[in-house]
Amino acid sequence: MLLRLIKYFRGYVEVALWGYAPERFLNLCSNHDILIWDLCQQGDVYCFKVSVEGFRCLKPLLKKSGTHVKISRKNGIPFFFFRYRKRKVLFLSIVACMLILTALSRFIWKININGNDSVTNDSMLQFLEEKNSAYGTPVSRIDCTKLEEEIRSCFESIIWTSVKREGTTLTIDVQENLAVPAEGAGSLLPEEFQNQEQSGFDLTAMHDGTIESIYVRKGTPLVQQGDTVKKGDVLVSGALPIYDDAGTLTAYQYCTADADIQLKTEYAYKNSFPSEHEERIYSGSKKARYGISIGDSYLQLPWKKHGYTQYSVLDTRTQLRLCDSFYLPVYFVKREYEEYETKKEVYTKKQAEAQAAEDLEEFLEKLIEKGVLILEKHVMIRAGKNKYTVSGTITVIESTFRYAVNGEHLPDAGDEGNVGNESE
Repeated sequence: MLLRLIKYFRGYVEVALWGYAPERFLNLCSNHDILIWDLCQQGDVYCFKVSVEGFRCLKPLLKKSGTHVKISRKNGIPFFFFRYRKRKVLFLSIVACMLILTALSRFIWKININGNDSVTNDSMLQFLEEKNSAYGTPVSRIDCTKLEEEIRSCFESIIWTSVKREGTTLTIDVQENLAVPAEGAGSLLPEEFQNQEQSGFDLTAMHDGTIESIYVRKGTPLVQQGDTVKKGDVLVSGALPIYDDAGTLTAYQYCTADADIQLKTEYAYKNSFPSEHEERIYSGSKKARYGISIGDSYLQLPWKKHGYTQYSVLDTRTQLRLCDSFYLPVYFVKREYEEYETKKEVYTKKQAEAQAAEDLEEFLEKLIEKGVLILEKHVMIRAGKNKYTVSGTITVIESTFRYAVNGEHLPDAGDEGNVGNESE
């Protein structure tokens, strides 16, 4: 492949040879180190290819062998430029394209993320944008070693990472820790409390419930397994009592309480949706249009409109690349339009129950993602005048608590390791 490119850039000609002694001519070419290739015979005529420099050396050999040659075709860059030497706009366009490609090669236009599971691609891309390493970042600003360290320090679940750049492509390979501690069960103090002067912090209950299990690493436990607690009750105190030899309490040593606490509690679930809804009825008519996307701009070809009043759109994008690692910020887009009509429908009882079950399942999945164990669920659906209402309770076991300054409770500053108790 490389040899063919060299021959094309230097230029070569396709030649037809005939005459008295063509075999002698070929031997003379070999003796004078004149390279010919793709030699073939068609009757009494020999066809072959020879470089421009080699062709200029053939005249004395032709006289000795009594043969004649005729150029049948000229190939290569020198002939291309000579053929179009008067078309200045073409050459200016070629130069402009080369300059544009050279400029685009200095930026990142493709990011590959491999090995991530708990860390989503969107989270990783947002992180890269904050670190000025996202799409369109100059290659000179990408520090792969520094980026590897920042990824490991930002995402606790990632224990190994590799960042490498090839061409305009940035490839990030990560490996995640399969055993990640549940949120809210760690020993680290929340960021909003770290700059406070107090040295002692308690762990307090976030909800009413029953202690399922408790394991204290630091602090004084004030509850035990099976105890019923109310929201705000202190579960583990950050004050460690100090006694003298006679068993008399003399002082307290303050610390940040740390424990694993499993609390059995109930979530109040409430949801509602209108009894009337719009349903899409697709006609089956589809039309495809093609275009080019550059950044946020989209150019559709042909200019013909689809003519639908109501429609859904599905885009299939293919990024332009010159080789495996040289991507450009240009996308070929296939945009499919599918026509539909909207019709107002009223939920039947069976359809309403299915919709309520779907919403409940979505709510439970969010709880499970937070490490909550679902024990029981008791919900009822009621039909109103214009809507359906679903309400009930969900019994769960969760690992959760809230930090509070020792001896007094802080205002509610948000949940630590928990999701809301109610879905609206």
